[in-house]
Amino acid sequence: MAAELTRRIDVDLMEEWDIPLGWFDVLAALQRLGGRARPLDVSAEMRLPPSSLSRRLDRLEEEGWVKRHRGIDPVDQRAVEVELTRRGRNLWREMNVTYRRAVQRHFAILMADADISAVHRVIDRLTEPDDVALAPEW
Repeated sequence: MAAELTRRIDVDLMEEWDIPLGWFDVLAALQRLGGRARPLDVSAEMRLPPSSLSRRLDRLEEEGWVKRHRGIDPVDQRAVEVELTRRGRNLWREMNVTYRRAVQRHFAILMADADISAVHRVIDRLTEPDDVALAPEW
């Protein structure tokens, strides 16, 4: 079911923007991380292998939506940060409307308010620090 929902959202983004959901996800992750982050932090945020993120960043940089900043650490010259460009922030903002509309149409509209609250509780539980999430609720 999750794969089908993802496919439908991807189709909506492609129809309106000709940009896949995977690229939008990178822009959204960078936005959540404050607009600039190390690639390792972005891949962790997305729960994606770093090698998959690298290919996406290459394409986003080619389009001018992100910029890599190299040499940010005087000790480790390999260190890189990725930043949303102004064009990237604007694109994310505009695509986010389409994304939210697609989520509403394909997912949220099928759920009652109580179901949505339950999903929020589960997500909150899953994203708690490990020691809190695993503690019994007695």
